[in-house]
Amino acid sequence: MNNCAICGEKFSDDIRFLNHMMEKHGFRNPTNDTPDRNSRGY
Repeated sequence: MNNCAICGEKFSDDIRFLNHMMEKHGFRNPTNDTPDRNSRGY
């Protein structure tokens, strides 16, 4: 279970959580901090 650190919403799986972070809060993939030169397909 993931919680959004920003708005506190709860998520049952990583994909929903990542989608929420990217859509609502403008995050990119949190697992790699560097800008992706050659983006690994998801």
